Amino acid sequence: MTVMTNIADVSMRSPAEVCRPTDMGGARATRHSFARQLIRKMSLDHWTIRRTVFELDDLGRGTAAYEISASQDQFLTLALFSQVISEDARTDRVIAERWDVTGALVEGSLDAGAIEDLRSHVTVQEEGRAMPSTVIWGRANRSVRFFDQVVNDLAAGRQPNADILGLSPYLLRSTAFYSNGKFGMRDFEGFAAEHVLAVPYRAHMIAAWLFREFSLDLAEHCARAKNPGAASFDEEWARYFGLGNATGLGLVPYVVNHPEILDAWLWSREFPLATALDREDRPSSEPVFTVATLLERIAAYLRQQGPDEPVPFTSGERLAESIDPMSALVREYVDFGTMNSTATATPWRTLHDAADRAGPEVRGIVATVITELTGDLDSEVEASLVRVEDRHVDPKWRIGHLRDAIGRDYSWIDEFDFSDSSQTDRFWFTSATSEEPRRGCTGSDEGLDMQHGVNVAEEIHNLRESVASLPSDLTVAEFLVSQPRFRAAVARVQKVGPLRFGELRANLRSSGFLPLNPQRLQLAVYGMDNYNPQSTDWLRVTLFSGAPRVADINAGTADDDWMFPLRPESNHRAESAGKA
Repeated sequence: MTVMTNIADVSMRSPAEVCRPTDMGGARATRHSFARQLIRKMSLDHWTIRRTVFELDDLGRGTAAYEISASQDQFLTLALFSQVISEDARTDRVIAERWDVTGALVEGSLDAGAIEDLRSHVTVQEEGRAMPSTVIWGRANRSVRFFDQVVNDLAAGRQPNADILGLSPYLLRSTAFYSNGKFGMRDFEGFAAEHVLAVPYRAHMIAAWLFREFSLDLAEHCARAKNPGAASFDEEWARYFGLGNATGLGLVPYVVNHPEILDAWLWSREFPLATALDREDRPSSEPVFTVATLLERIAAYLRQQGPDEPVPFTSGERLAESIDPMSALVREYVDFGTMNSTATATPWRTLHDAADRAGPEVRGIVATVITELTGDLDSEVEASLVRVEDRHVDPKWRIGHLRDAIGRDYSWIDEFDFSDSSQTDRFWFTSATSEEPRRGCTGSDEGLDMQHGVNVAEEIHNLRESVASLPSDLTVAEFLVSQPRFRAAVARVQKVGPLRFGELRANLRSSGFLPLNPQRLQLAVYGMDNYNPQSTDWLRVTLFSGAPRVADINAGTADDDWMFPLRPESNHRAESAGKA
């Protein structure tokens, strides 16, 4: 596990705040999100990307490949296979059997023969097997709402109609990215520390970014097939579209089952924030200008989202109104050196406190903006993401020590009264029909005996009850011989309890638990935005909206300031014929 040497000098928010689902429900992507990390890495290290294959028919069916040169001896290729499937076959479900686009990210270069070998496996996904050099398999579908309309607009010589776009602007929507040994792919643990793919989720972000690039190339190709004089995307539109994603319940068990990763993800947000809150920036300094500019931009971004309420989250219009007072505080600081008429040496802590009082979503926005000041921590945060997961029981512990650890690290479970049936009226299971996680109703739905082990609060509560009257000098080994069902709970206390941000402080078996909140936190860590809930259990989002494209990376002009992209105003602007 990576240990940060200067953590003791920084006062981070408490786990009681950070690990609450309600706080997670206000999360936004930051400069340390995986997507931003990738774009910076490509830009700073001068990666080059070539589209080596682009053999598509008029409907966009065929093959494409993008080759990445990350260094003199590290090459990657994304091979993509495109088709047009029927509407009844187009689904986000794991059990889908056909997709508009499938792809494989492979180490090294690929010749025509290798690409053909990939085709027979990648296009059938679960039914195929990967070559050993494969690191990612992905799949995506064309947007039913946007793709054809955007193609028609370009074919007519004009830019897309912004009025048709909702909260999530995309042309392709990814439905899965598989990796790490699945289907025979390479295990990430085999990468040396200096390898470009050694950073967690780096490979996934590369694949997703190139899927997004292909979506734009595909739309322009289909438009030119309709009309050789079709328009190409102008720069604003080319960057505005991201890669769509629809995310469901599966994210929640993931962070429960991988607490070391949850701890790393939350640390990657809270440590930079805490460092920024202690800054002493003068009213006329560049950081103050940066914060003021970003607050104005995100207010405009939110207003473009309009008054529609993405329940349970807040509409963009109302959120923008809540950001205005935050901007006013910064303007006051610029003009008078005060906030709320009081002099302050740490303006960002004052601003963050005001945002915290306004609610989780406002706090999340302000935290994202303030964290933008921590570019000096980029490398340190990236290094902190590599963690070792360990769930071995230490049998030598004494029961007295175990009781003390539960009291110290798990006092938060006292919030839940497990004698109240409402605290256990839900359970989590995997549907045999959809092959996806679901929540069932205790007492009426089948599957309780096959439930997922996500009920951490309940299990630690039961463990505490079981050891309450045992002799303090009894060993954990002796206890588990007679009570083996508590092995996982004991290991949890021993290995996860000491982690600062390792536990989601919630009772997942309560009907009052809202999965969207931790889902949003995870999506923010990835770098996604445009949160558009479709129910209490799943939502649509966009990744890489506003991000630089391949041409920007190759030209060395990619910038790192692409958060909160504004929707282009050039609705249906006519383009000159022949633009390509």
